Parts: sequence; structure tokens; C-alpha cells
Amino acid sequence: MNATRIFFLTIICCSCLHPFLRAQPPEKQRAMEALRSLSDRYRNYKNLSFNISYRYSSEDKPGIYLDSLKGAFSMSGSRYRYVIDSTEFMGSAALTLVVYKQDKVLFLSKTPAVPQAGNPIALLDSIVLKNDSVNCRLTETKELQKIQLSFTAGSAMKQLEYTIDRKSGLVSRITQVVPAKQLYDPSVSSLVEGNASYAIVEILFMNYREGGFEERELDLGRYIKKEGAQYVPVAPYESYKIFLATPDL
Repeated sequence: MNATRIFFLTIICCSCLHPFLRAQPPEKQRAMEALRSLSDRYRNYKNLSFNISYRYSSEDKPGIYLDSLKGAFSMSGSRYRYVIDSTEFMGSAALTLVVYKQDKVLFLSKTPAVPQAGNPIALLDSIVLKNDSVNCRLTETKELQKIQLSFTAGSAMKQLEYTIDRKSGLVSRITQVVPAKQLYDPSVSSLVEGNASYAIVEILFMNYREGGFEERELDLGRYIKKEGAQYVPVAPYESYKIFLATPDL
């Protein structure tokens, strides 16, 4: 599983949490309300951009990093663009596009019915959050708010923690504890000893800024257009192949 897959695996708009808020235990309800508020805060920004850095370590040797990756995120309302290495993720309310530049492939799909809204924080599906196997903890200091989710054995993730800067109200760090086999590259996962070992994935959010890019940067028309019933690549991407993840596009 690549790093971007880890990052986007749980991206979802948190508005779907609302129907379940009243039914939750107090601690879980507080955590869910904080997540929903956080999701809304990002979704309401216009022309927000920031840098992202991934760091990987073994759970039994935290702070000793095996590898790292850097990426950049731009978003405005329901549109976003996320770049890491030679891969781009772009989305709108209707379509999601993944651009694999090394392979010259454009992977196009419909945006899920529950809108992702370009949300840069890894929020969990309400079905997971309302499950009794998920324990939630919310802690606060003058500077930081932390939302920690812990999962039972056998889950795809062991632990997920959001660190939020209380001054800006934005995420400064996400820490995930996942099975080592889910790491983005076999060469890294092989460095984590033992088949049952867990790895720590830290995602650092830096250099938040507003108005640092043009709206055209988020335009899917930079890569594709529709001719009749078909999507075709546009210059300078004429040599790219388009794969449709949703057959009826």
C-alpha cells in the first residue's frame, strides 16, 4: 500500500456523523464533534495550501525513521489537488482524477456519494466511529487539542491520533499505528522486523497559507476534456491513457 493510499484510505466528509452524535457515549461524542468541526473548518476554506511530510518508523523504535516523503496540498471548497512525488490526486464535487506521470496514466472515477470535499484530514467513516470496537479520547491543553482513536485487534489500523493547533484550529500532525505490511514500499516494510510488527506513520502539516495559488491549478480541464461520450487527455498529456474506474462515466 503506498503512502498516498494510507493517507486517503479514510478521507471522508464528516457531515455524515451528525445522525449518530446523540447516540454515542460522552467521550466518543466529544471526539466525533471535534472531528466534524475540524472537517467543516477545512471545507470552508478558500484557496488554502500547505505542505505535508510523511515519516515512517517501527513501533518499537519510535523516532528512528526508516524513510520519509514530502507532498503538497491545495484546496478550495470541494476542489483539491494533492501532489506527492510524481503522482497527483485531483478532485471536484463530481470527479476524482489520479495522475500517474511515470506511467502516463490518468485514473478517473466519480466522486463518492458522500463527498470527500478535498478534506486533507483523515476522518473515519461514521460506521467505524459508531462501532463499539473504537475507543475515543479527547485531551486539551492551552496550545493543543488531541483526538485519539484506538481500534481492537484485527483492524486495519491500531491507533490514530490528530494533533490540532488551538490557535489556528488546523491539524499539525496525524500519527497512525498500522501493520507494517501496509507501508507504502516493501523496501521500508521489510525494515520493520517481524510479520506481526506495527509501524508508525507520522504526517506533519506545515506552512499553511491562503491565496497562494490560482484557481486553475485545481481545474481537471488541465488534464482531460469530454468529447461526445468519452473523456480524452488534453495537451500536453495527449500520450496518457485514461482508465475509468466508474464504467458509466
